[in-house]
Amino acid sequence: MYKRQRILRRNKRLRYARIRTLVILVLIAVGSVAFFYTNGKGKNEETPANSYAVDTVESDDTADSHNVDAGDADTEDRNVNGTDGTENRDVDDTDGKTENKIIDDWRLILVNSDNPIPDDYSFDLSSLDEFRKFDSRAIDDLKKLIEDCRRETGGVIWVQSAYRDRGTQERLYNNKVTQYMNSGKSREEAEKLAAASVSKPGTSEHEVGLAVDFNYANPGFENTKAFKWLMENAHKYGFILRYPDGKQSITKVIYEPWHFRYVGKEHAEVIKEKGFCLEEYIEYLNNQQ
Repeated sequence: MYKRQRILRRNKRLRYARIRTLVILVLIAVGSVAFFYTNGKGKNEETPANSYAVDTVESDDTADSHNVDAGDADTEDRNVNGTDGTENRDVDDTDGKTENKIIDDWRLILVNSDNPIPDDYSFDLSSLDEFRKFDSRAIDDLKKLIEDCRRETGGVIWVQSAYRDRGTQERLYNNKVTQYMNSGKSREEAEKLAAASVSKPGTSEHEVGLAVDFNYANPGFENTKAFKWLMENAHKYGFILRYPDGKQSITKVIYEPWHFRYVGKEHAEVIKEKGFCLEEYIEYLNNQQ
């Protein structure tokens, strides 16, 4: 009888021990979930105040492919050719090109499909972080813009892509061409469509260290606090929205709300005031001579 009671007491203690263990495991699991929810980093969470670029695991492949799927090829082609119903100011020369013929200002170097980077163009780079660089003459304005935007909006902004070397640009462009060809386009069609969202090597502003893509370089950036702040304040730091909506027939590039270009404060102020894209501003200055 005594032996049976001892066995019952032992079994009871074992049950209690199992219950305690289970409760402890549940509490640990709940605590872990709560910790990661409040402290974990996600795409829409703010980055450290002293960080200019994050998410380095996501390569520059995302930065200039601009999330234009092959299924959007017809829409993309329509935007580039200016048949989206928006009337653009005609600033082209008789041969359809806008050229920077007179202006001698490194901040206004015109780089596009009609104006490749000059072979003798040179510049120095400074680091934003371990991976990203920008023109040394403009990097302080970029840093100040990011810091002020974060402080004034409490929103999320970082540099996804800045300077790119020629090899990186070639890879991005070739990847985009391959994507369109895999969707059934001919090489000629694929190259035309790819160039509307990824500049051909030698014609990208990223290669001269004056262009910056913010956050995840997709159209959704337009709906963020950071974008709204940039549209109101970027010119104060010398930056412009490089490829505005409604200017596709002039820039020959799709609308890119994430892509900003450094041109200097005095130039940026005039561009904003007059509603110009860079090609229009260059033409405007040339006509003032």
